[in-house]
Amino acid sequence: MKAIEKNQEAVTLAATQAMLRLGSAALVRVHIQTPMKALFRFNALLMGGDGKRYCYIQLPALSVQQKGQYFHPGYYLQLHGVAPDGALVRFGGKIENILEGPHTLLCIEVNQEKASATPLRQDKRFPVQLSASFVVDNTPSVRVMINDISVGGCLFTYPSASSEVITKQRATLELHGIASDQDLSMSGYIISHRKQGQTHSCGFQFDDRSKSRSAWLIANLDFDGERFCLSVPNNDGELTGSIS
Repeated sequence: MKAIEKNQEAVTLAATQAMLRLGSAALVRVHIQTPMKALFRFNALLMGGDGKRYCYIQLPALSVQQKGQYFHPGYYLQLHGVAPDGALVRFGGKIENILEGPHTLLCIEVNQEKASATPLRQDKRFPVQLSASFVVDNTPSVRVMINDISVGGCLFTYPSASSEVITKQRATLELHGIASDQDLSMSGYIISHRKQGQTHSCGFQFDDRSKSRSAWLIANLDFDGERFCLSVPNNDGELTGSIS
């Protein structure tokens, strides 16, 4: 993270703005520090807040020992998440209390200072509407719509009725409308995921092997006045030579 902030300029903002930027049901990384400087880290869902002083996260399954050791009122913590625009958002606070129920919630009194957003995207994004299949090993493929793409990754959406994906999960995107002898599949990892109304929205980071393919794809986008469309030349030799 320090390496990212060294190369990218962090923007200071209020904690309430940071929460809004992440959105509801956003996956966040939580770092709790005890008075003895012990650290406890885990992933959780940011469920929202009152817009002023408090926010709530849904806790994963934790042992009684973990709850007793790390979740005392007043312990400081930081939350890190990736916003839909690709920025790393950070803000802090302290534990208020735990709300037990069907879903265990942690109430956090947020610190309005030292919240920040650091751009992670280093490549220009192109607005597109490209149909593709999202494929994870040993599971049925899911039809998705790629909404923007860069050399390093893309943002895609799919209906809520489909199964949810897992952050850090390795997967492959296979574009539709491509000749069977032209391989434009791009593999990588899910780096962000959130539910927005009736759709899921996912940030997908390409691996190094796929970046040459995404670069070739971007080079063959035509602008129609509103968004970029794929215009693949009818030349198998050029395609093969460009992305192998």
